[in-house]
Amino acid sequence: MVVGSISVFSFSLNIQSIPLTIIGVSYSLAAFPTLSRHFADKNLKAFVEQMATTARHIIFWSIPLTALFIVLRAQIVRVLLGTGRFDWNDTRLTAAALALFALSAVFQSLMLLFVRAFYSAGHTKKPLLINLLSTGILILCTYGLVKFFYFSETFRHFISSLLKVEDLPGTVVLMLPLGYSIGTIINGVIHWIGFERDFGGFSKEVARSLFQNISASVILGYVSYLGLNLFAPIFHTDSLVGIFLQGFLASLMGIVAGVIVLLLLKNKEIGEAVSTIHSKFWKAKVIASDPEIV
Repeated sequence: MVVGSISVFSFSLNIQSIPLTIIGVSYSLAAFPTLSRHFADKNLKAFVEQMATTARHIIFWSIPLTALFIVLRAQIVRVLLGTGRFDWNDTRLTAAALALFALSAVFQSLMLLFVRAFYSAGHTKKPLLINLLSTGILILCTYGLVKFFYFSETFRHFISSLLKVEDLPGTVVLMLPLGYSIGTIINGVIHWIGFERDFGGFSKEVARSLFQNISASVILGYVSYLGLNLFAPIFHTDSLVGIFLQGFLASLMGIVAGVIVLLLLKNKEIGEAVSTIHSKFWKAKVIASDPEIV
């Protein structure tokens, strides 16, 4: 690979780790004590319900963020890294790598939750074996993709054109995040199947939320893309302020559209989020009881 490939890979990996840390790590750590308590009390119904609730909220935040990261990848990278010796072409490759990393964002977060759920139930061997198997698949998959990228001109052109980097050298580095995402998705799916087989009832609780958030995220991403094209002639995209405002306003349009879709679908998580925000900023007045007549 060309000089600078390690930097492109490292920077994109660091950026995609931000939502993982905020969402995946936070929710999985917060749920761990409750999961352990339910399993210790032999309350498997509450154990699975807690898992489903946590997974639904992870999906609720992760999938829309994935859509935003894919659509706004160039704006995100250029705002964070587009200075100094990190030139325009470097930001394009890093943005493309970020989009490929983002494909597995929800599975990265869910994987942390599944591992802690198995630990809370005392099943420490299963996640270890799954992670070892998935790591082997990830390495082989990435190696195979690199070889296939050089072997197949059609595949090379397809990936480069899809991510709009066909005119850049060193695009083979994109096989690293692609292989990582494929391996991580496989890892998450195996954990999901293993948890469902051991405890049951999980998939049924999460399936509706998964469908709703995917549907809303497609609309969110499409509206954000329209927003980028709408604001491109207005802001100077060769300046930090212009790129930031273009990405910020486009994402705002997409988020509003996504929220509307979730409300129309009567999504449970959006209702809980609205109720939480309302209770934090608009305190409900205490309704006094009728005075007692003596």
